[in-house]
Amino acid sequence: MKKPFIHLFSCSNGKYLYDVNSDNIFKISDESYQILENGNTYNHQLKYLEEIGFLREDKVKLTEHPAGAVLSEFYENQLHGLTLQVTQNCNLRCDYCVYSGKYNMRTHSDKTMNLEMAQAGIDYLFEHSKKINTLRIGFYGGEPLLEFDLIKCCVEYIEQKSSDKNINFYITTNATLLTPSVIDFLVQNNFQITISFDGPKEIHDNQRRYADSGMGSFDTVVKRLEYLHQKYHEYYIEKVNINMVLNQGYKYKSISDFMKKEKIFREVSITSTLISNTGVKEENKVSDTFQTEYYYEYFKLLLFALGRIEKKYISPLMRTELRTLQSIRGGKHQQGVNKLPEKWHHGGPCIPGERTIFLNSDGFIYPCERVCELSSETNIGDIKEGIDIDKARNILNIEKITCSICKECWAYRYCDFCIRMAGAEKKNTEKNIKNSCKTMRSVTENLFKDYCVLKELGYDFETEYVKGFV
Repeated sequence: MKKPFIHLFSCSNGKYLYDVNSDNIFKISDESYQILENGNTYNHQLKYLEEIGFLREDKVKLTEHPAGAVLSEFYENQLHGLTLQVTQNCNLRCDYCVYSGKYNMRTHSDKTMNLEMAQAGIDYLFEHSKKINTLRIGFYGGEPLLEFDLIKCCVEYIEQKSSDKNINFYITTNATLLTPSVIDFLVQNNFQITISFDGPKEIHDNQRRYADSGMGSFDTVVKRLEYLHQKYHEYYIEKVNINMVLNQGYKYKSISDFMKKEKIFREVSITSTLISNTGVKEENKVSDTFQTEYYYEYFKLLLFALGRIEKKYISPLMRTELRTLQSIRGGKHQQGVNKLPEKWHHGGPCIPGERTIFLNSDGFIYPCERVCELSSETNIGDIKEGIDIDKARNILNIEKITCSICKECWAYRYCDFCIRMAGAEKKNTEKNIKNSCKTMRSVTENLFKDYCVLKELGYDFETEYVKGFV
């Protein structure tokens, strides 16, 4: 009997099979589930699925990312954006920061970008984006507002060059330096602002402390947010995003309840991420209470999606969770019979620099700001010589490091591993990927289960989005 490339799973409302080749999920009988588990002869249900083209054995034979064919044209004429690391310094010392010394990735330094290098990066973007009408230009650190004068000079320089292009400015900041005059400038230039914030005072101050005094930054950040919320209310809602870094050693409910009751967080966009363990020297602790409270809030979100409870009962930290599920499975129900190509690549890597290329303070170019700058593997060029397409191609085809196990993995289409998994040394990349495989498959299966339960209870993933969470 052949071995179809599938994955079996079950949840409260039945048994399911995920058909890897077609990227379809089918609810099956207990008998069919048992047959597929034990390798017995197909019953009527399974024979029917096989006859109409499902339950194939096909797997990818050759690892090659399809985007490789467009790299030359992309880097020559279609760059979409640039992120400038205007400084590697910061006025805070956050426990979980990748610059903190607790990660094998980066460390704080006094390096800053000079105007000449920033202008060279901007020139490079414009020279290689001839076919793109709208560009993203971001400012990153460290804390980028330490170099506010440089940012102002860059904006002025960009405006002189951009008569035929639309420019969207971005900045990621800890908000401590968002004085009224800085805010006025960012608003006037229509910046998208991402602000790091960690929740209640006792949590935020424990994690996000000033470098010179060791004092917490909560009171300053809240004051800045209140000013921005009051003076530029519409802008605050449309252009500001609060990025919550959740420490799983605390109680989820205390963070969630605080964000829910505070006026400045009720309407603003909020994203939440867990403290990263990629490249960390010592694993971050996870509290059982955090996990329990998180899943309870997630359960309420699913009830809201089904119209069973009102929005007011939903944690603001959950605003991105359903969007993730929608983006992964939306529009895929009964999408037809397909098979995996013989030449393909798992779903993780994008074209290096597809969203924005990252120019660091030393003048080196990286695929994005999330990669390790200490690794030669992540570097794709420098501002003098430009992007090395061969280096970019190697990053794009990262699956080649682990292709023997990747091609056998049922979660092949949903794998999110890319060069950000690399450590400071090449040998760490394979280790980091393999260490994360089990978690990635578990997360994917849980998303499948949520999808199946919601769909069976009437949620329409094909056309519907949860109102108030888009």
